Amino acid sequence: MELREDERWAGRVGDGDYFDFRGGTFHGPVTGKSESPRAAPSPTALSALPAAPAVFTGREDEVAELLSALDPGVGGGSESVVISAVSGLGGVGKTALALCVAHAARGRGWFSGGALFVDLRGYDDVPVTADQAVLALLRALGVGDADLPPTADEQYARYRGELSSREPVLILLDNASDPAQIVPLLPGEGSGHRVLVTSREVQDSLPVRQFRVDGLSPDASRELVDRSLRRFDPDDRRVADEPEAVRQLAELCGHLPLALLIVSALLRRRRLRPVSTLVGELRAAEDRVRALRAKGVDQYGKELSLRPVFDVMYARMEPELARVFRLLGQAPGDSIGLWPAVNLTSLEPERLEPLLDELVAVSLLTPFPSGGRWVMHDLVRVYARLIAVEDPGAHEEVTEARNKLLEFYRQLLVSAKAHVEGIPATAPHDYFNTRELALNWLDSERTGLLEIARWTDDEDKGRPGSLLIALYLDSYLGLRRAFDDWATVTTAAYEAALRVHDASTETAQRRPLRLSADPGDVEGQAMAWNRIGFTLRALKRYDDAIDAHTRSAQLAAEIGLVRQASRVRMNLGAALSDAGRVEEAYDVFEEALAVHVELGDKRGETIARDSLGITLFRLGRHEEAVTAFVHVLGLCAESGDWQRRAIVWNRLGVAWNKLGLHDEALRAHIRALNWFVFSRDRLAEARVRANMGSALLRLDRAEEALSATCQALNLYREFGDEPDLAELPNTHP
Repeated sequence: MELREDERWAGRVGDGDYFDFRGGTFHGPVTGKSESPRAAPSPTALSALPAAPAVFTGREDEVAELLSALDPGVGGGSESVVISAVSGLGGVGKTALALCVAHAARGRGWFSGGALFVDLRGYDDVPVTADQAVLALLRALGVGDADLPPTADEQYARYRGELSSREPVLILLDNASDPAQIVPLLPGEGSGHRVLVTSREVQDSLPVRQFRVDGLSPDASRELVDRSLRRFDPDDRRVADEPEAVRQLAELCGHLPLALLIVSALLRRRRLRPVSTLVGELRAAEDRVRALRAKGVDQYGKELSLRPVFDVMYARMEPELARVFRLLGQAPGDSIGLWPAVNLTSLEPERLEPLLDELVAVSLLTPFPSGGRWVMHDLVRVYARLIAVEDPGAHEEVTEARNKLLEFYRQLLVSAKAHVEGIPATAPHDYFNTRELALNWLDSERTGLLEIARWTDDEDKGRPGSLLIALYLDSYLGLRRAFDDWATVTTAAYEAALRVHDASTETAQRRPLRLSADPGDVEGQAMAWNRIGFTLRALKRYDDAIDAHTRSAQLAAEIGLVRQASRVRMNLGAALSDAGRVEEAYDVFEEALAVHVELGDKRGETIARDSLGITLFRLGRHEEAVTAFVHVLGLCAESGDWQRRAIVWNRLGVAWNKLGLHDEALRAHIRALNWFVFSRDRLAEARVRANMGSALLRLDRAEEALSATCQALNLYREFGDEPDLAELPNTHP
């Protein structure tokens, strides 16, 4: 029988015996020896896992979820989770979490076939390829170099074959940056195998169960630093002794585990120095991201430095994505909505949203569960701003973006403030159809607006935009009883005002301010002086506030703005009343009331009559105060201003109580209370309950009076405001 060419070099000696001489070169006779094949050794359990993290805390929920996905006893059919992927920002602790979970799974007796581990170094200069990784995995499975197949395809086949004959194996593929590193290493036949992947990017092209890891909680951050220090020195009590400094340190680290491990290493090196010194150094650092570095490496041989992690991330971006990233870093606050992002980037929503999705996929943004807003990690935002500063070509685009955002917020604030105050919007466009929409927008943008109010001259080129934004927040912050925020805003606004006026030798508060782009804009000057008066009044600088409001009213009157001048004079009256000049305040309010009645300005009339009622009460003219308040109630009912109506019912109750009409007073307070409970205005509720206590006491209902007073005190405590018990109940309208 004629043999084919390939058969001349291959044949069988007997059953089960096979010889193959193809590819060989022979000089002379060839002698073959037939031996019965020995049985291959049965697969044995192996563990190629690095050690579990020495310091690990705060991931209880994540560990439980991953263990549930890895459990070989769960599923087994098409619904079983074969591949789990953990994504998150570089330095968030993905490797530590994966190794903790892997060791826990092995400790439970899972994966009797063993555990394999390979660091794919996806974000190094030269990542590990799948072809390289499979060789390491084959060696871990007991395949010697002499037995390795010659081609990559054959090596992958051998790898899958080895897994198919084993009991369940856990395969941990760490630091993947490309699905091409993962796919060839997935198991084929066999049951119960599980793959756990870590990456900075979501693996949405693969059939995986995706998990995302974020920063630690404040308590877990503190615990991580404490364990790191006490593991090195059990007597190190700095975390316990300096809780506030540790809290600030964790915030400066953005609760990022890598940053926390870095500061822990720095604290171990400076064993005798307090935590507060490191806090001061990080606050003063021009580049906080670069400052977060320590000598040496971590438990897994990784560099203790944050800046290189972010540099690699930035270098991988396409130019357009890098530009959007830089500009989003300029956003104020800890989150940004779609339309502010549109204004920052000058991109239409349909072009911008896919780029936002891409930044989410690479763990540089986190979307709100409800959609429409995104969070950028504090340290990532610091980094984005730094690279914008370091890149000379980015300066102009950043300046333009900030100015566009400032103008965007200013326009919306004008409209929102009008709705909050219940007056017709004066902006070219009314951006909110209802007061509720305006308040919802202010609530969502509050953090960002507060940060813009603190922008410095260098950031907004000396223009008063951030100053005016700060002052447009007055009504909203007053409504929300956000007194701490209001103090911050008014202080920043006052300091900004001082920075933009003429540098002359006159007293700073009395200099003419350049508060509009056009020095001849008298209306703008009047508006600015009025709002500076608000600021000074909030700072309890009443004399300066009186001067500012007086100047504003004069400027408005000079150009014939009668209504505006009258409203400013009402602000002047409030400042006079706060300064104890109540008689003068009364005269001012009476004059303002006459003007607004003549103009048919119902809103102005309401405010003037309300202010007159308060002033009359302070002058001891309680019956006249009641008349004023009753009139205000009617005006509020006409306009639908239920918030002010409830406030006035409370004031009316106080006035009636002073007149001995205690039943009427109690009924008035109850009407006010019902509204404040409904609107969840807890501080206003506290004031009403305090006044109810007074009315109940006068009615000899002592037990109810005590209960109302205690409830008021507890509510005050929610705001960090504990008035002396002797000062309750409150008897001011």
